[in-house]
Parts: sequence; C-alpha cells; structure tokens
Amino acid sequence: MTIGSIGTQLFRSRAYVSVNKSRLLGITRCFSASSNDTSDGNLVGWRISDKDDRIGILTLQSSRTYNALTVEMGREFSDMVRHLIQNVISVRDLRAIILTGEGNNAVSAGGDLDWLRSLKSNSVHANADLMISFYNSFLCIRQVPIPVIAAMNGPAMGAGAGLALACDLRVGVSTPKLLGLNFTKLGIHSGMGGSYFLKLALPATTATNEILLMGKTLSGQESLDLGLINRLVPGSSDNNSSSNNSTNAVDVALEMGMELAQQHPVALRMMVQTLRSQQDVGLQQALQREAIAQATCYNRADWGEGVNAVAEKRDPQFDEYFDK
Repeated sequence: MTIGSIGTQLFRSRAYVSVNKSRLLGITRCFSASSNDTSDGNLVGWRISDKDDRIGILTLQSSRTYNALTVEMGREFSDMVRHLIQNVISVRDLRAIILTGEGNNAVSAGGDLDWLRSLKSNSVHANADLMISFYNSFLCIRQVPIPVIAAMNGPAMGAGAGLALACDLRVGVSTPKLLGLNFTKLGIHSGMGGSYFLKLALPATTATNEILLMGKTLSGQESLDLGLINRLVPGSSDNNSSSNNSTNAVDVALEMGMELAQQHPVALRMMVQTLRSQQDVGLQQALQREAIAQATCYNRADWGEGVNAVAEKRDPQFDEYFDK
C-alpha cells in the first residue's frame, strides 16, 4: 500500500523532493464542504456533476505530488466521506460517486515517500497501529451507501492501487502503467487492502500470486483483460485519442454513473450494500495482517533501499536482509 508512493518516483523523482514537508507533520487544514463544492486549497475536493446532479465527484487534489496519499489527506478524506454520508448523499438523492485524481498524470502515486522513510525509526507495534489508521482513513469509502466508480486518469500505484480496487467499479486509461502492486520490489509488504481487493477481483489465485509476489505493474489493457477494470479509455499516446486523459476517464465514469442513476434508488443502495457485506467478510483481518507485515518491513535496517533504487534508477540490492 503505502509504498505506492514509489509511483511518484517512477514519474519524476526530482520534483518530489520539493514537496512541502509540513504535510508529514500532521498539520490539518480546516475542513469545509458545502453540498455542491469544496473551497480551493483542500487536499480533497467535492463537486456535483454539471452533467447529472445525481452524481458527485470526489477528487484527490495534490497534483504536484501526483496525489500521493498522506496522513493529512487521509484526515480530510475521512472527514469528507463522513460529511457526505451524513449531510449530502440522502439530502441530494445522489445515486453514484466518482473518485478520481487531480491532473492527468496519476490517480495517486501511493504513500508519501519521505513519510514512509521516516517510519524506520518507529517500533513495529507503533507502525502497525499507524498503518491501520492510515488504511481506514481512505478505505472508509466502502461505507458510502451508493456505488463508487474509480476514474483512473493515470497510474494508481501502491496504496493508490489499493484505494482504486476498493471502489465498486473502475474506469482506466490506456497506459503502460495503470495499476502498480510493486510492493515487493520496494522491499515491503502490500497495504491499503491491496492483497485483499486484488484477490477479490481476480478469479484465479495464479494471477494474484504472480502479481503480488513479483511486484507487477499492470498496463491498462492487462488490467482490462484480467477484469480489474470495467472500461478502458484511449490514452494520449493512442491514435485519434484526446490528450486529456482525466476528462476521458471521468466522462466514461459519468456515463456509467448515469446508467446507475436509472436504476431504482432503493434497490441500488440495497444491492451495493449486499455486495459489500459479502465482499468485506475478512477485510479487517486482512488489513491487520498487512499492517503488521508492513510494520515489520519498515523496522528493518535495509528499509528504504528499494525506494532509493527507484529514485536513483537502479536495481535494488537486498543482500543485507539478514542483518535485522
């Protein structure tokens, strides 16, 4: 999960270094959200679609870090979801929510690199508790009582992939790197429910095992072929395609949302809740397992070698794994 931020380095390692470190200190911005829109400056945005007012759009808003997931963003995200459940969804008769990322480069590069590196100094039990809290701050999206569609305008790496897989439906852009579950290449166990939701989505354990054990990053076409996304949108490099991947992905997600909106609203809510109640049996146990496994990896002397290797564009050297 968390290591998904390596996706950020896969895109532009130098740019990431300049990210404002205040986010890692847990300095929380004031949360505010009307039923229609959020004010500028928030890490999480909300608006009602101008094409269909029965559909809302939830956006991760940190494009300069490729929407990397941080503790602060998680707080805003969980606050926003709570606000939507209590004050917006039923009042406005919403039928579906689209989850996407700001900009055209990524849905989310995953967990913040500097924060992940800093976990090396924590105890295993402290990191395990921290990871559970971090996972749940984003996976609360499973509590929304209407369908959630992930509009993947670009790569979703690590924790970002886990969040995308936690959505009920997914639209992905055609790109060489769409879903990144390359945790083992970074020297870490999967997180953000990645191992759970991937297994849930794939019919064969052979594919799940290969992806997780070999740290695979899947293209848009591979994701479609495996059934990990419902729709594939042409990318900017495809012939006769638009250069605005985000608009394409969100537009297709909107089409799906409008089709969902034609269903009986009570039946739709009951159906999505029935599906999740079946799908989420064992989820918390899986998250606990991921948290302790990740915490064990963070506490090792060689933690950070895989992330550094990505930033330095070299193969990682895991020869000293036996030291701790």
